[in-house]
Amino acid sequence: MTNRALHALAGLVLATQAIVLALLNATGEPIRVTVTAGFLGGDMLTSVDLSLATVVLLGFAALCSAIGVRWPSPQLRWVEWSQVSAIIVFLVAQLNGIQDVAALVALYALTVGASLFLVLHETSTDSTWSFVFGAAVAIVPWGVIALYQVGSIIAGNDPTPAVRVITLVMLVFAAAYRFVMRRARLRERPILAERGHTVVVLLAVSALAWMTFLFV
Repeated sequence: MTNRALHALAGLVLATQAIVLALLNATGEPIRVTVTAGFLGGDMLTSVDLSLATVVLLGFAALCSAIGVRWPSPQLRWVEWSQVSAIIVFLVAQLNGIQDVAALVALYALTVGASLFLVLHETSTDSTWSFVFGAAVAIVPWGVIALYQVGSIIAGNDPTPAVRVITLVMLVFAAAYRFVMRRARLRERPILAERGHTVVVLLAVSALAWMTFLFV
């Protein structure tokens, strides 16, 4: 299968799921999580509809795949993963009880920055340090999420089994993406990076959307 065909197939699957979940979510109650702000005394600033957010994420990934069919480029891949991974962290953090807008934005920004280290990893002559620095930054948001999980358990407010599973699955996908990018760079096979990116994004976004719909 060519890269264009893989992009087309991924885009079709993602777009179909976005439509199906949008219709299913329209008949149910929205899954809202609170976003608070310290300058308001910890009061609610806004709320995020998780079901709608996952549908939008599916649509965004489908759009990127469609663009990739027409204009395939590493730059598109870098932009897509930086946003997809950051939004996944943002939503998983909310599921784990992180509500403050400053913390959520910081986790989002850290994940985008860690993803962009992969640009240096793929394009620089010495890729080792860019990969190490990127991995060191990327683990911070997941460490914060883990801290909240442990803190919730200590406080007697355990996260639900569904939240634990979603968190672990998304962490595995994040690690798998970096593993694939590293292998592609070491083997000097850009096609492996392109295909690995498409497959991991498809699986990660789909898994988050359906697990949120079914279990949260």
